[in-house]
Amino acid sequence: MKINKLLIILLALGVFISLKSCVEDADFEIPQDLNTTENQEVVKIEAEINNPNGVLDSISVSGLKKVFVPGAATEITSDLVLIGYVSSSDRTGNFFREIFIQDRFEAAESGIKVVLNLNDTYNKFNLGRKIYIKLKGLFIGEVRSGDGVITIGRDNGNTVDDIILSDIDDFIFRSVETQTLVPKKIEISDINDARIGTYIQIENAQFLKSLIGENFTDSDERFDTRRTIQSCTTAGSISIETSSFSSFKSSPLPTKSFTINAVVSKTFNGIDIILVLNDKNEIRETGERCDPEVLECTGTVSDSSVIFEENFNNITNERQLDNMGWTNINVSGGSERYERNAFSGNSYLKISAFGTNESPLNAWLVSPAINLDNSTDEELSFQIFSNFETGKALEVFVTENYTGDPTTTNWILTDANVPVGDGGFGDFVQSKINISCLNGNIHVAFKYFGADGGVETRYHIDDIKVTGN
Repeated sequence: MKINKLLIILLALGVFISLKSCVEDADFEIPQDLNTTENQEVVKIEAEINNPNGVLDSISVSGLKKVFVPGAATEITSDLVLIGYVSSSDRTGNFFREIFIQDRFEAAESGIKVVLNLNDTYNKFNLGRKIYIKLKGLFIGEVRSGDGVITIGRDNGNTVDDIILSDIDDFIFRSVETQTLVPKKIEISDINDARIGTYIQIENAQFLKSLIGENFTDSDERFDTRRTIQSCTTAGSISIETSSFSSFKSSPLPTKSFTINAVVSKTFNGIDIILVLNDKNEIRETGERCDPEVLECTGTVSDSSVIFEENFNNITNERQLDNMGWTNINVSGGSERYERNAFSGNSYLKISAFGTNESPLNAWLVSPAINLDNSTDEELSFQIFSNFETGKALEVFVTENYTGDPTTTNWILTDANVPVGDGGFGDFVQSKINISCLNGNIHVAFKYFGADGGVETRYHIDDIKVTGN
């Protein structure tokens, strides 16, 4: 009886590979016919797996990933074979010396990465190709310790490195079968680490309004550019990362709503989950934009007189805000709310769902009344800092009729510049909003809607100011 042990590593599909495939600019046709030796090896592998007394045993993608030990490269010492379908393609240059494979060609549930010392992998391991990976002698780990992407490769200390060119045909074998992948339909808010390496589809999404007119990559970026998309049906958002070496790097971003097919991956440092396109045509526009109505005041604005200002430098605890006319409240049943924090002598308010055990976390920070009856040309400004990005969780509103309860107030959404953060500590980003068409006592509100284990993005709020004449 065969033993399906927890061991490790990757992909199956053996075939001949020429040195020409190492030329990055080459655009060879994908081989449709396999050589006799490769066909015989695949048949032999299948026979061994199906033979109760055979030497080889198969292991699932999810089963293999269970063997992964964070911070280590684990050798697979058993005669195990991983069978899967290629879910990524470097045909457009958006992947490099790696392939992702998933457990099935339709609505896959689990994926894994394989690193290869091979350029133009699509010539050999084309999208949808069924492959067999003999795992014995390979290692499972991460390319960069802590990057969170479970990978099959060769030993490199506590990490894994590429399977060298001369060894690829000894471990990875192609089937004659190539399937058209059917992506798993999923909401942005449901994308997590378990989906890494799988081919997914998101419907009713769009790039942020602030990105209209931009290209897939920023010309100043040497390697990768992240562009945020948001759902038209939920509050979720996620970034698409595009390589500066991709063939569509200078193509303009779609301006309308769309359906997108992509591979789930992570940023270089492993902090954030991202999507990676096999081709720009995997984004298909389906309709007009779904931007919500936002406050649109016209006319001039002025900063000649300060009507209201709060930089939080005079408070030592957020509880002090309760006696200063602020509403700082959790309306989702928990206790987490905006907290006072400081760095390098600067105080600000901080909010994040991370580690709160609250799902959802809906917290509101509402300013005291700001009277506009004795002024004109008013402008609202504030600073927002974002990091540990896992999706957009912050919106900024105003109202002329605050009830004292943010859940019963009729709010007007503003076109605030809510930045997309990474894993480090960057700069505050300023928003300036024309509010000259508002009158009476107004209130400004910062609404956070996230979830521990879901959208956990951390925000800092500072320098809230209203000016005018």
